[in-house]
Amino acid sequence: MGETPKRVISGLTLAGMFIFCITWQGMYMFPLYLFVLAFAILGIIEFYKLAEAKIGTPIPKTLGVISTVVLMTLVYLAWQANYYVKGMPLYSESIKNALNLLKFNYALLGGLAFVFLFSVMKVQLLKNRVENSLLILAIYTLSVIYIPFTFSHVFLLYSLEHGLFYVWIVAWATAMADTGGYFMGRTFGRNKVGFAVSPNKTYEGYILGGFMQIGLVVLFYHVAKANFTVPEYSYVEIALFGFVTYLASILGDLSESLIKRDAGIKDSGNLIPGHGGVLDLLDAMLITIPAAYYYFYVVQELRRL
Repeated sequence: MGETPKRVISGLTLAGMFIFCITWQGMYMFPLYLFVLAFAILGIIEFYKLAEAKIGTPIPKTLGVISTVVLMTLVYLAWQANYYVKGMPLYSESIKNALNLLKFNYALLGGLAFVFLFSVMKVQLLKNRVENSLLILAIYTLSVIYIPFTFSHVFLLYSLEHGLFYVWIVAWATAMADTGGYFMGRTFGRNKVGFAVSPNKTYEGYILGGFMQIGLVVLFYHVAKANFTVPEYSYVEIALFGFVTYLASILGDLSESLIKRDAGIKDSGNLIPGHGGVLDLLDAMLITIPAAYYYFYVVQELRRL
């Protein structure tokens, strides 16, 4: 089977799984938690393999995986605390009180950061090796910020009123950013930008792709608003959202390319036929999801002034 059929089949399969996980409201949206957690774990493992290829030293992956599970689980539970109400299956006051403790808390956040840093230092000290220690400590810290921290914003995005709409529009905006840049670059691309990490990118592809993406994002909102109950935004605000996610998508794509090129590896993995690895698939969304959440959060806060 050729690469294109593999890419289409694997893409449709993952899209189907994603749609099921974000739309099915049962089981406290536990399928969405498992889906996001699985991709975060696979992504951080791929990140460590890229780092190993660069520095030539094995990196213990257990701490990173545990940190990913803890971070994603806490954010998921904090999200569910807002929706865990009387009348739901398995409801109990003790569980509700425990979940309430997970709502944003500076002491909890600081405690988790301390435990993570302490654990990273301890693991490196127990290895009883000085070589590459600074690099490994930096890799551990970056890996947790780059993958589970950013990807956990899926739950924060869903926590907004009409959360499903926000997840849909971010997924659409990210996909159209990639599609617009690709087709406009292939059709009209003449003048190369000159990025060392992605030398074939052109000014025409970026500029025309941006206009295409913004137009399609505004169209998505227009159609959604005409047929469903969605939050109220002006078309200017939606267009600005499209612009923000377009820039975030470019940053996500180039950031992963930078890491892979420095490691001397073409694809982050081969888990997804036709696409490469998990990081190859998620590179843009690791940046667009947090960017979208903070954009809409700021817009909503400004309205309260």
